[in-house]
Amino acid sequence: MTKIRSLEIDQIFYYSALSFAFILSFSRAGISFFLLWFIFLFILKNDFKNTWAVIKTNPALRAIGVFIAFIFISIFWSSDLHEAINQIRLYGYWIIIPILAVSLKKEWLPDMITFFLLGMFVNEILVYGIFFNFWQINGHTYTDPSPFMNHIQYSVLLATTAIILLNRLLSTRYTSRDKLAIFIFFLTTTTNLFISGGRTGQVAFLLVIALCVIIRYRITIKSFIIFFMISSALSIGAYTLLPTFKVRIQQVVSDIELQQKGTYNTSVGLRNGFWIIALDAIQENPLIGAGIGDYKLATQDVLSKNNHNFDKPAIDFFTISDYHNQHLMILIQLGFIGFGLMIWFITTLYRLTIEDKELKELSILSLTIFFISAFSESLWISQFPIILFVFIVSVSLAASKVQTIHSK
Repeated sequence: MTKIRSLEIDQIFYYSALSFAFILSFSRAGISFFLLWFIFLFILKNDFKNTWAVIKTNPALRAIGVFIAFIFISIFWSSDLHEAINQIRLYGYWIIIPILAVSLKKEWLPDMITFFLLGMFVNEILVYGIFFNFWQINGHTYTDPSPFMNHIQYSVLLATTAIILLNRLLSTRYTSRDKLAIFIFFLTTTTNLFISGGRTGQVAFLLVIALCVIIRYRITIKSFIIFFMISSALSIGAYTLLPTFKVRIQQVVSDIELQQKGTYNTSVGLRNGFWIIALDAIQENPLIGAGIGDYKLATQDVLSKNNHNFDKPAIDFFTISDYHNQHLMILIQLGFIGFGLMIWFITTLYRLTIEDKELKELSILSLTIFFISAFSESLWISQFPIILFVFIVSVSLAASKVQTIHSK
């Protein structure tokens, strides 16, 4: 009877996992539901012994556990308890990583990735409908066609989708008919990426193209030529044919010129300013940081001592905002100890042993897209990028060789 119930729960988990992968790019309510639903299924399955065995033997899960534990401990030296609790609540999404890592079966993972791509396809249809003025969603128009999240976050999801599709195009696993469909989807996705206005995802994608080609062809003249051709075609095509992308590139040049004149109140200037502030802030609490909730207080303290001649609009923004850089956020909140723990668990993710070649490639490429994007946006404090991270890590862990502990 117990075995039958376990099989039934596995079947429910399978269809739940597909649904979760499908909706994670456009439904906040769906994300919240599946967070609780997976916990419920995990409790119902009553597989705690096996889960603990996996956690103990998986270095990545151990490293993530230590990192999260340090985040929770840092509340004791945070002055702003309200913000500390809010930050910890957001990291609470990570609770389903070990649940999914144990419960997902390897044979489900290709289907999950396909359903993620289908969800992004639906998302793109809605975005293109807004862009061409067929409809409006949540008040968004063609100037800002991403209806479910801001354009920076959406660009990260698009970049992840595009790199998955590009890797499949370069693979020998798919038929010519499959590749034609993949190529069409790749074109619509990259076009969407370059009209979205999210330079974060655009830069990450263009950089990771090189990694994708190197993984496929190693470091050779052939790989260099392929990378140059793909990146040049995409960049030149986007700049020539897509006015939105051209305007965003011109804004970067304008922002740099304004910063040189002392005006930091621009997209580029504010991000550069946060680096200057972070260098001062980390000196105050180098080992354990200011605490998970005190990054704004750390900024205010720095600027009260030395405002670095920032213009007033920039100072006003600095004092109320996150650092728009997840790596700097961790450094300020948790110090070099917390930053070191983050590097530790990131390293363990890259070192996972994954037998399926394509899943290993997708793990490396998707993680790299995410962590490059994290240099210009705080991705662990917003729902959609958090759940994308949870999805990538959970699939990577479930695909890893160590997961053979989990029986069918």
